Amino acid sequence: MAINEKTIRLHNDVTIPSIGYRTDFKTFGNMYQNVMTALKAGIRHIDIACDPDVEKAVGKAIADSGIPRSDLFLTFKLDNEDHGYDRAVRAVENSMKRAGTDYCDLVLIDWPNPLKYRSTYEKTAIETWKALETLYKSGKARAIGVANFESRHIEFCLEHCEISPIVNQARIYPGFPFDDNLHCAHEHAIQTEGFLPPEYKDILASREVGILAEKYHLSPWQLIMRYQLEKNTIALTQAPEEELRNLDAVFNVSISKDDMLFMDHMKNYGVENIDPDTCDF
Repeated sequence: MAINEKTIRLHNDVTIPSIGYRTDFKTFGNMYQNVMTALKAGIRHIDIACDPDVEKAVGKAIADSGIPRSDLFLTFKLDNEDHGYDRAVRAVENSMKRAGTDYCDLVLIDWPNPLKYRSTYEKTAIETWKALETLYKSGKARAIGVANFESRHIEFCLEHCEISPIVNQARIYPGFPFDDNLHCAHEHAIQTEGFLPPEYKDILASREVGILAEKYHLSPWQLIMRYQLEKNTIALTQAPEEELRNLDAVFNVSISKDDMLFMDHMKNYGVENIDPDTCDF
């Protein structure tokens, strides 16, 4: 079975590949080449950072790859500047144009409570979600969801939505299982996507991850993806080219319950939890 054929069915009956390639303009220089490499490796799920240059690079890579749009799963995100109903609808439409597509497979609100709109959080949050519901009803978005939300933000959205979030994207990795967020989403049939924070080098290089990666005959990147999959999340990876050549290895092992528990409680080598309601972002 090819990597892109390993899928999860969302609560609105849309299927999503269980491994995706996460673009991050802060981490990589040649985004076009990174996306081309991921596509050549068999990945068909591209998580697109909310940045015009990244969206254009992804669009060019897709066009040059020759892969039919219908074979791809593209996720777009709403930037902190573009909350509120009108701005959100317009921003997503502009993102699609830059990427050369007329629909999104998934649209996410990237941050629940941006500093710019913090004084009107409740009103703006409701308007922003209504914008995503409009995109969903019109067919411009096949699924809608949230990212970096704490459980309280998920619950607030559920209290005011007509269509509940379908996907929740969150930092989930060894040392940071984010159980409160993960369990809240699971209770409401919201599919979680797990990703590493931008400062991930210390996580990959940690002694604990190294020992377990060797035990399961995986690379540190592969171990973390397997950890995310074991937690029933979609694994979003930023692995380099040499790692992407053998992603099938991630599906050929299972991590024991004891080792999963150990990774849940090991030291967090990434950033500490960031409060979306108080941080300067």
